[in-house]
Amino acid sequence: MTPSARQTILSRLRERKPLPATSQPDFTVMQQRRWSLQDGIERFIAQQAAVHGEVHRVSQPELSHAILARLTQAGAQRVLIAPEHPVHHELTRNAPDLQFHGYDQPVEAWQSALFHQTDAAITGCHAGLADTGSLVVIPSPTEPRLMTLAPPLHIAILPVSRLFSSWYQLITEEDWTGPMPTNTLLISGPSKTADIEQTLVYGAHGPKALTVFLVDG
Repeated sequence: MTPSARQTILSRLRERKPLPATSQPDFTVMQQRRWSLQDGIERFIAQQAAVHGEVHRVSQPELSHAILARLTQAGAQRVLIAPEHPVHHELTRNAPDLQFHGYDQPVEAWQSALFHQTDAAITGCHAGLADTGSLVVIPSPTEPRLMTLAPPLHIAILPVSRLFSSWYQLITEEDWTGPMPTNTLLISGPSKTADIEQTLVYGAHGPKALTVFLVDG
């Protein structure tokens, strides 16, 4: 950039008039999106079903057996789950024939196994959103982002107590105006794309199936 061009730009910036004051944002519509717990659960299940996701409501004692039934239905043999996940011990005890392993090395070291030999991944969820049927997932070192993107089947575990009516309710009640997660995923159903002739196709890349266990207790 020449000195004259730089001077021209700086002069225009100095002459620029301040923008007029804007009115306060109106969040009335978002604030009205509040449902009772039962209504929120029914809406969450319906919204997931609309995008080919499936939701099963189970009690805490039923959870590990329900997960194993879903893994059996999918024919899964190699399953990705964080070793410290609360359900890990029960799964390994009740299904010794399955291979449960954690995400414990850089992706470059086992990329082929992750993308071609891992049948399913089991993760937790930070929250669920009833109005869109979305899962809010905050990746961590033991549950990184690729766990929800690479295996054909993603099994997500969501406590009923972490179901919010909307994204607005979540970020206001948890005060995300202050420190907030640096990487947050919103997952609504299995993978999908409309790149080809603008026709929506499910399971084109990433997880071909999403199963959410909504856990009471």
